[in-house]
This record gives sequence, structure tokens and C-alpha cells, in this order.
Amino acid sequence: MHRRRGHTKSRHGCQTCKTRRVKCDEQRPICGNCEERKDTCVYSGTGPFLFPGNRRRKRQNAHSPSEDPERRSSETLKNLHNDSSRAASSDETPAPVLQMDHFELILQWINHTHRLLARNEETRKVWEIHVLQEGLKEPFLMHGVLALSALHLASLRQDNRRVMWLDLAIAHKNTALSMFSAQLQNIDLSNPKAMMTFASLAFAFSLASVLNVGGEEDGPSLSSLTDVFHMARGVQAVMGTKQDFIRESNFAPLLSTARPDANIPMDTLDALDQLEQLLVQCGQADTGFGAPYYIKEIDSMRGLLPFTYDQPTSMTMAGGWAIRLSQEYLEDLQSQKPLALVVLAHYCVFLHAARENWCISSWGRRVFLDIREHLDPGWHPHIQWASLNIIGADT
Repeated sequence: MHRRRGHTKSRHGCQTCKTRRVKCDEQRPICGNCEERKDTCVYSGTGPFLFPGNRRRKRQNAHSPSEDPERRSSETLKNLHNDSSRAASSDETPAPVLQMDHFELILQWINHTHRLLARNEETRKVWEIHVLQEGLKEPFLMHGVLALSALHLASLRQDNRRVMWLDLAIAHKNTALSMFSAQLQNIDLSNPKAMMTFASLAFAFSLASVLNVGGEEDGPSLSSLTDVFHMARGVQAVMGTKQDFIRESNFAPLLSTARPDANIPMDTLDALDQLEQLLVQCGQADTGFGAPYYIKEIDSMRGLLPFTYDQPTSMTMAGGWAIRLSQEYLEDLQSQKPLALVVLAHYCVFLHAARENWCISSWGRRVFLDIREHLDPGWHPHIQWASLNIIGADT
């Protein structure tokens, strides 16, 4: 009597193969079927961190004269040790494949990438260790870590592996965003730490990807920064949930408002004071001018100054100011209203100060030059401080 051959299901196959109801070989980032058909290959991200291989050991002929009976009995006993049903299976369980690229990305995170998000030693420990631990429970966060680390490696490489790291960064980012978006309406006590930290990763990735993906014409600009700000509004919404819970957790340092003791140059304080005076003048000239939310943006910038001058290359000012922006200011910026551009020019000074951070790099200078191009020359005196600090010359 012939025994029916078992069928091995593809449990972690891509969505395209599942839709077509065909077996997926589960190769990442593109499975064999999708590569052959030139289809878009998208994984749900629910598979294991170490993906199973697609090669299986060849079935041994039970009647092969060359097989040693004693050795066969020994191997059978080993298989029976944990699960007796395995002796009846026609196919052996595939050996897991070590994804060495993933290990390299984790090492990159531990040694380097996590530091760009830290503003002091306490927050550095959270990003280095606790975020990884949380990522083991929430796969979208782990995908976010791998995506940013891959993008970091791509920014450092000028060899033939750069394209590979870029491809991995985009693949992990797409998977992470899909999984993250599915949980946005279901934030509870099990996932707020992962949701908050992933949102911060997404902001950093948005800045860095503009620098590393695409050509010169797709690089940092006033328009692309406005797009990043709109994305950052989503970060604000996520960070506004379950903050009391996070403050009682091992992620508490990330929400600490304790300001470092830093020396802030007088010309910086004077520049922000003059900016507020400009708001008052605009309010006097236009009764419909929305001064309150402009004042809020300047106050937010002033509050972040100690972090900026304590750790100039940190993401604190870049991300902290962006996620606090009001919808009204963003609408004015989208419309390129002169006063909104003047405020943004001051922010560019702090981006420029953080240019050694690989995620920020040339953002400050390039956006400022874009602002100056859009502003009527009559507004140029109001961005003179920014010009002196960014390009070292009067406007």
C-alpha cells in the first residue's frame, strides 16, 4: 500500500503568491515566482525573524543498498526523540537559514545607528537595548530598526553593496509601515512603546531616505521638508497616546523634559526675540494674522535650544520641533507664506548645526537656499541671522 505524500504548506509566503494560490519559495526580498513574473513581491511581515530556507534535503530511498541499516536506525531514533510523527513524514523539516545581512544590521544598530536618536546617556541606552527588546515583541519595530540601519550602511558605502543595502532598507520600511499602520487604531498597553519609537524611526528614515534614494533633483528642498513635516504630524498623534504609561516604563527617559545645562549664544536668543517682534508687527498690520500659533512654534524652538547646544548633532531639535508643529502653520508653509518661510529659515540654522548627523547632512543649507529663492527681497533682512550662520554671508 502506497503512503500518501505529505504536502508542505508555505506558511510565510508573500501576499502575491497567496492571492494567486501558488506555493511561494519565501525568498526575501523577492520570491522566485514574483521575480520570474516581474510581479510586486510584498510580505505581510508576520513570518519569523530568521526566514526558513527553500531548499529541502533529498528524500533517501528506503531500499538503497548503499545505506547502512544501523545508521538508518540511529537517525530514526534521533528523529523520534522529540516527535514520533516525524518518522512518518516523507520530507524532513528544512534547516533554518542564518540571515547574515540581518545580523550585520543589528550590529550596525548596536554600534552606531542608535546613537543618532539619543540626546544623552540615558536615552542612548533605551535606543540601544530596550528598543531591540521591544522589537522582539513587535515585529514592525524590528523591521524599522533594520530599515534605518540598512539605510545608514548605504550612506556609508560607495561599493557594489550600497544598492543591496538600499533595497533592504526600502523592503524593511515597506513591511514595517504596513504592519504599523494596521495597529494605529489599536494602541493599548501592549504596544505604546513600540508605536512611539517606531514613529521616531520613521521621521529619521524620511529625512535620510531623501538624501540617499533618488537623484540630485529629488534631494532636500523646501517642498520635500514640508512633506516630512506632514508625516511628523502623525508622530505627534502617536506620541500623545499612553504617555503616562510610558513615563512609568523603562522608556521614560525618552519623555524626560529635563533640560541640560548648555551655553546658548546671545545672538541666537536675540534672533528669536527679533522674530517674535516681527510677529507682533505682522499682527498689528493684519488683524486676521494668526499670531498665537506662530508664537507657539517659536516658543517650541526656544525650548529645544539647550538640547541643540548640548548635543548639536542630535535629532532632538530636528524631530522635536517638527512633531510639535500646528496644522495652521503647516498650511501656511504649504502655501509658502513669507512669515512661515522666515520662521523655517531660523529652524534651518539648527539643521545646519547638526549636519554631521548622517540623517540631516545638507538639509539645513539646501532648504535655506530654497527659502531665500522663494522670498521677496523685502523679506531678506529678516533671514540675515540665518544666512550668516548657514552660508556665512549677508543676504
